[in-house]
Amino acid sequence: MQGASRFVRFRNYGLLAVLLALLASCAVTPPSPTPQGRAAQAQQLLQQGQYAPAAQLYEALAAGAQAETRDDYLISAAEAWWQAGQGQQVWKLLGEVQPAFLTPTLNARAELLKAEMDFSAHQPQVALKHLQFPLTPLSDELQAQTLLLRAQVQAALNNTVAAVEDLSERENHLAGNSAAIHDNHQRIWQLISQSHTSFNMQALPPGVSQTARGWLVLGNLMRNIWQQPRNLLQQLQAWQTQFPNHPAEQDIVPELIAKQQALVTYPTRIAVLLPLSGPYQSVADAVRDGLFTAYFQLAGNDGAPVVTLYDAAGTAAGAQAAYRQAVAAGADMVIGPLIKNAVSGIAALGSLPVPVLALNTLDSNQPPPTGLFQFGLPPEDEAAQVASRVIAEGLKRGVALVPQSDWGTRVMNAFSARFAQLGGVLLGTQNYTPGMNDFSVPITRLLNINDSQYRDEQLAAFLGVSLQFEARRRQDIQFIFLAANADDAKLIRPQLRFFHAINVPVYATSQVYRLGDPADDDFDGISFDDMPWTLENSGAAANTRATVAALWTNNFSGNSRLYALGFDAWRLVPLLYKGHPFNISVQGMTGLLSMTPDGRIHRQLDWATFTNGTPQLLAPLAPPPGPIVVAPGPQP
Repeated sequence: MQGASRFVRFRNYGLLAVLLALLASCAVTPPSPTPQGRAAQAQQLLQQGQYAPAAQLYEALAAGAQAETRDDYLISAAEAWWQAGQGQQVWKLLGEVQPAFLTPTLNARAELLKAEMDFSAHQPQVALKHLQFPLTPLSDELQAQTLLLRAQVQAALNNTVAAVEDLSERENHLAGNSAAIHDNHQRIWQLISQSHTSFNMQALPPGVSQTARGWLVLGNLMRNIWQQPRNLLQQLQAWQTQFPNHPAEQDIVPELIAKQQALVTYPTRIAVLLPLSGPYQSVADAVRDGLFTAYFQLAGNDGAPVVTLYDAAGTAAGAQAAYRQAVAAGADMVIGPLIKNAVSGIAALGSLPVPVLALNTLDSNQPPPTGLFQFGLPPEDEAAQVASRVIAEGLKRGVALVPQSDWGTRVMNAFSARFAQLGGVLLGTQNYTPGMNDFSVPITRLLNINDSQYRDEQLAAFLGVSLQFEARRRQDIQFIFLAANADDAKLIRPQLRFFHAINVPVYATSQVYRLGDPADDDFDGISFDDMPWTLENSGAAANTRATVAALWTNNFSGNSRLYALGFDAWRLVPLLYKGHPFNISVQGMTGLLSMTPDGRIHRQLDWATFTNGTPQLLAPLAPPPGPIVVAPGPQP
């Protein structure tokens, strides 16, 4: 009995072991997820921002799929890798796609992705070729996405009319989404606002829609706001009659009306503080005459303000005395002073019972008192915008050639600070003596030409033979930042070519261009930032510039940009005289004007490049498009 009992226990233990083994096998071998489940998991990872794991999962799905389903998974994986910042993997996967199996939607997604990558690599012409597929078979979402990217590419190619047409059409595919429609209007208006000249409505390509025409005509009206704001309301009424129920009626027209009202309400008495005698008289005369040019464009209307000039003498004490005199005389707003130390004198007063629009800027270590607004043409701002431009063009490694001067130091510090902030690497800097004829020493040092010659000479000495060699420049630089006036730049650019930097783009500030100089191809290849007053060949800026140049021929050539400063200063008064920062951007003669929180007027400048010796306007750089929204994976 005892033996039988033992046998039963062993038999029960054996049955238990079998059951445990079966349970264990169930625990470690779950059912395989379906392709639909794995595709849903990939989509969830995308929504969580986990792009790389989603891409890997799509790739795994593609490995086990066939034909169209496989291509859909490959394109989805490529889109996810693009969002993860892995461009090389994107091209690899797109190369595995079989075009013969692509539906119109899959083809559009693949071509859209290629276009986006080319555009981000600053190749808009190539990107545009990928965006020629038919839109009709596509969903509204995909059509809207394609039209947005195509508009950005067209804008980068300076084809504003085509870009406006694409964005106008895009609105038809936004499914009534009010936020998206408002954003689309702002995109169109920003694009039009950045256009350098008026649109020739008689020369538009055939087939331009009435909606796009309405936007373009409204853009032409906008350019007259700054020059002739009192005519805007009448012009808007005519526009509304010509383009009834236009989309711009929703948010752009009310914005223009508010801007117009802000630009025509002047205070009763305005004081202008300038150095009316002494060494600064010629520059002060230019500012004064530019200011009165703007004033007389508004003359003939009731309520024109009384303007009184005060001699600020170009000193801190002179500016303080002039300000007190103006306040005592009942001034509602003060324009000036012009010279930097005079502005510091005004700031040192601390309390400003009457707001001041200074025509220069304080040093960064001197905080402005309440009521002091700063508007000038500081070269530091131009240099910082050069840094922003080269980064926007994808150039992150450069060298700098700057003069040994206070101006050179200021410009270099501003450029290098902004360049580093944006992730750029400055590989080298050389100073030169302004006014020289031969700049070979700093140029060869900057380009490491001396190192190349030294290496070749050492090799010849080692071999004991005479070698024929050609000096080589360093190959790791993508651009050169040149801080120079027109006279020095005219000599430096050809010498850069001589020392093998012929294909290296050169960027500079407005100092390289002197308005009125004859065309000179020695400057070719230099790109620079400058104000609309200087660069535009038609429109309000060009017309006013021509008038001023004819009236003040002797003073204009050396001080042309200061006339624009005076003009814009007068037009800014209505936005500032109550002591409150303005919250709108206005297109001025000196740039697109806006205000920073500390009361500085910021100028967004235009860009040009020398071609055949003359500046040719460049299109504003559109920011790279946002990441593609990945469509849900296929459902086999």
